[in-house]
Amino acid sequence: MARAKLRVACLCAAFISVPLAAQTPGKTVDLRGEWTQFVGAAVAGAGDKAPRYGGRLDGFAMVDGHRLGLWKGLTISLQGEILYGESTNGIGSRLLLPVNAALSMPRNDDVEADLSYSLIQRIGRTRIQIGKINLQEESAALPIVSGGGKEGFQHVGLASPPALLAYPKVYGAILTAPVGPVVFGLGLWTPDDWTQRYTPENAFERGANAMLVATLPAKIGGQLGLHSLSVLLTSRQARLGENFPDIRPPPGLEGARSPGKGGAHFKYSVQQYLWRDATNPKRGFGLFGHVGVSTGTPDILDWSMTAGVAGSPPWDSRPLDRMGLGYFRFSMAPRVKDALAQRLPVDDEQGVEVYYTAQLGRSWRLTAHGQLIDPVITNAPAAAYIGLRTKADF
Repeated sequence: MARAKLRVACLCAAFISVPLAAQTPGKTVDLRGEWTQFVGAAVAGAGDKAPRYGGRLDGFAMVDGHRLGLWKGLTISLQGEILYGESTNGIGSRLLLPVNAALSMPRNDDVEADLSYSLIQRIGRTRIQIGKINLQEESAALPIVSGGGKEGFQHVGLASPPALLAYPKVYGAILTAPVGPVVFGLGLWTPDDWTQRYTPENAFERGANAMLVATLPAKIGGQLGLHSLSVLLTSRQARLGENFPDIRPPPGLEGARSPGKGGAHFKYSVQQYLWRDATNPKRGFGLFGHVGVSTGTPDILDWSMTAGVAGSPPWDSRPLDRMGLGYFRFSMAPRVKDALAQRLPVDDEQGVEVYYTAQLGRSWRLTAHGQLIDPVITNAPAAAYIGLRTKADF
């Protein structure tokens, strides 16, 4: 996403992007769907190495409120999702983070359905979104990393790096607005999980989360880059492991409370194009990365980072293919390491992922990926995963 050519809004909070694009002009209702299937297995490490198959169906509707007889600038957004089958999350060596972000919500290894909905009001270049918001889906619009696990990288540490302060589904509001060259984002939402919840009842009885982000487009060597600073705050007190689907704290920490209420996550992220197609500015290849630091609840994350390259390959014979190579590191808080040092030594969890996506026809894509991960438990063997993913748009 760029300010003009790629129509980007901003990178919201630790892992949020809010696209400015709405529905197709002239339509009252825009409907589209996605069918994403996964086959994968753990090929190194401890535990089960049997292949797993699972998938998800996503349906989207964008309703033009003005054409519906309401008022100008209003859009009603709906997303329904169904998960089925099994995933590679939770198999192989014991890992802290899910290796398949797209199958970690609404719930892993089960048939589950959920619905997200929101009202989007545009006033000039300002965008206000209110309702039950799927933050992980919003993050899928990032220009170089992209995908949210359904496209691009599959491991959550690269597809949607968790700050452990916000659930993927929340009830609240996000505002984005440009001020000069900078796009600002401001959010306020529930501190609790809104998966399979649909009304605002008791929304803020346990506190609130807030987000402030500023994104500055800048060019280096004539190529577009996006630099983002964000702060995510919470007033709640959390239990370890309850802030993200499938996160598995080391044995002995499950359910332990953080020492106090409130926490913050500070993050700098960058996406910098190295090459872009002169005839199609949406096609390009570049660098990405972030560094994030946490303090307070849930008191398990000290800092995290990502770095890598991703995007469209520069050869003309495969203009719609994508590829990427990324590294992530999730650093455990010193308090957690010290508390477990005598009975279960733990360290940072880190890993690499590589993928290649081939476009097959107009609406089908086939992705091959591999992951190599150094687990959070110090003496656990390295884990390796391979898999295939297909995605159809209709």
